[in-house]
Amino acid sequence: MMKPVYISAAAALSPQHSFDADGFLPDVVSSNNGKLYVQDTDYSKFINPVAIRRMSRMLKIGISTGMRTMQLAGIETPDGIITGTGRGSMRDMELFLGDMIRLQEEALNPTYFIQSTYNSINGWLAMQTKCTGYNQTYVHRGHSLEVALLDAQMLLNENEAKQTYLVGCFDEMTEDYFVVKNKAHYWKKTLPDSQHLLQHSDTNGTIGGEGAAFFTITNDAANAICSIEQMTMLQEPTPQTVQATIDSILAEKGMRLKDLDMVLCGMSGDARYQPLYQPILENTTAHTTVAAFKHLCGEYDTSTGFALWLATRLFTAQTIPEVLIQKKGINPTIGNILVVNHYPQGTASILLLSTNK
Repeated sequence: MMKPVYISAAAALSPQHSFDADGFLPDVVSSNNGKLYVQDTDYSKFINPVAIRRMSRMLKIGISTGMRTMQLAGIETPDGIITGTGRGSMRDMELFLGDMIRLQEEALNPTYFIQSTYNSINGWLAMQTKCTGYNQTYVHRGHSLEVALLDAQMLLNENEAKQTYLVGCFDEMTEDYFVVKNKAHYWKKTLPDSQHLLQHSDTNGTIGGEGAAFFTITNDAANAICSIEQMTMLQEPTPQTVQATIDSILAEKGMRLKDLDMVLCGMSGDARYQPLYQPILENTTAHTTVAAFKHLCGEYDTSTGFALWLATRLFTAQTIPEVLIQKKGINPTIGNILVVNHYPQGTASILLLSTNK
């Protein structure tokens, strides 16, 4: 059985004021056009202003989030950098492909191609932190972050010496991407205000989102925010397999559903996937708070990263913002959180987090 690993610092750039705002989810940002975009920050605090001019928006978002996490952890150089992304830099790819058509594949600007590669953020982070260790990017759609976390866990389990890996995820949304996914019936036909998204779980579709989240993952429990006790990935999940997997994960830790302080669910307002979460809503006791997060960040491949960042803040603050709550529990403290998330392309993941605080 895999040994737990620990999160010592976390940072996120998201459609909410999650990066450097005072308080926990202050002034919730909403949208009524079906799109939730990242709230930009002052990227020059983390990136050389000369280099910023040549960078795409996704590069700036990913690098700044990673560097902020390192800053919070008090670490200058990690032992390795591992990321997951479902789409990478969509805007750069679109610009490069557009130039290929417009210029008939002649005299192309290589910058868009270079920055559109999935591992460009890893490369920049490695240069800025002078990290010459393990460097990997995973592109596994809805399981991209989860595979990155699993890789970090396996590496840390293999070593007795203290190590820290910078693990993160990033995805962006563009206008063209929104149009293409609309043809695949990803989005709601009648677009609600994002804050009321989950009140429309009787119709198909959701809203689009984007974001980046990074974590320092270590095998040292000292000064950790929380531990990742267990993680399972599911393919083509059903309500029955989700419930059975939750029961199995908890049983391995000597727990039952009623022992959970909180379940953080990836409900997206899509009637096709709401049944995945119905057993949780029905079977949790009055002890457990059931919360949701996609009405704050939208749907994207690595939205689990936003949920994981939220969990670290919940453990630290020991308070649950009302905007998250779907079913309020009576337990006053948060000692463990179960994160359950899905992505429309037939994937789901379940993470059990806990803290000794």
